[in-house]
Amino acid sequence: MAKEAQVVAYEGGALRALPSRSSGREAVLALPLTRLLVKMVRVPAGEDPVAVATPLLKAMSPFPDEELTVSCETVSENEAGSVVIAAAMPESSADGIAESLDEKKLTVTRVDALVLGHLRSAWGRLDVADDRRRLVRLKSPDCISMFVLDGDKPVAISAVADEGDLKRGEMLALLDAEDFAGPKPLAETVDLGEAQGDEALEGIADRSEDPASLNALPASWREMMEETRFKSKLVRFLSVAGVVWALVMAVLFGVPVVYGFMVDHQNELRRRHSRKHREVVAMKERVEIVRKYSDHALGALEIMKAVSDRLPEGVTLSGWNYREGDYLRISGEAPLNAELDLKEALEALTYDDESGESRRVFPVVHLGGTSETKGNGMRRFSLDLGFKEAEE
Repeated sequence: MAKEAQVVAYEGGALRALPSRSSGREAVLALPLTRLLVKMVRVPAGEDPVAVATPLLKAMSPFPDEELTVSCETVSENEAGSVVIAAAMPESSADGIAESLDEKKLTVTRVDALVLGHLRSAWGRLDVADDRRRLVRLKSPDCISMFVLDGDKPVAISAVADEGDLKRGEMLALLDAEDFAGPKPLAETVDLGEAQGDEALEGIADRSEDPASLNALPASWREMMEETRFKSKLVRFLSVAGVVWALVMAVLFGVPVVYGFMVDHQNELRRRHSRKHREVVAMKERVEIVRKYSDHALGALEIMKAVSDRLPEGVTLSGWNYREGDYLRISGEAPLNAELDLKEALEALTYDDESGESRRVFPVVHLGGTSETKGNGMRRFSLDLGFKEAEE
């Protein structure tokens, strides 16, 4: 629950707020059992508690045609299933509540049972260490609420609006407990009386911090809450947008001279950068030209000498196609396998670059197709040699 939400109870036909909470517009509403449908429900494993509880609460409702928004709070759970407290608020039972909320300009975010807050605050006064069955009575201005507990587990919950019906109400509560959890003798009846001060609302405040606790907020009230929140966010957004718009207008119309100066300054910086960039590119091109013509390691004569020095015996070159810095294609005749020796020799040919690092002269060496020469035991061959890596 949001920390700014109030905690209010509707008792005796009026709203009562927990003063220790903030005075925000959102509120958690606690109602007496006479305004709610509440029942203990056993849910088999794997089934949806709301789906199981909804028809049971509809059967209890004095408004059978009304759609219910059912909420369930788990009390205990095991492999066979779970035990939950199921609750719903029929909208037809909300006479007077909506008007009181409107007067206070409150939007309800949660609906809980006031008696659960009372029981939570008074729990320390109960001796539930054993598994005996007890009937617990709690009084409020609207009704007398009753819990039947087996140890610390509730097995029945009900209320009577008229104290004259108390005996009959207690008997029905015990019958519900026997039907729900089996027969067991009643060990004692505990009367907790009325909640002292705001202890019941304090208990509701504590419960509302737990998202797994009951929330019997009707669907139509939930839609109203979301609409109110949307409107509130829209108002805040428009307020912020208005402030931003005012600032933008002040900048656009209040300081045009400064804006123009900033544009001119940026244009001047761009022109300077462009001029310097062109100068750097031109200098790089001149350096590359000087380096190219001052480096004779891969010149035509040096390459021709290097290839000639590595010609195996009996190899005769008949073709030479050289393009500086790009490729060299040679062809000729060689005895059997001599062209392979030439290929290996040229693959191993290296030179030292400007940094002194040893590099291969021909990163790419490809031996083309060979063919036999008639009558002399020689083979024609061709070699394609590249000065650059294959991916370049």
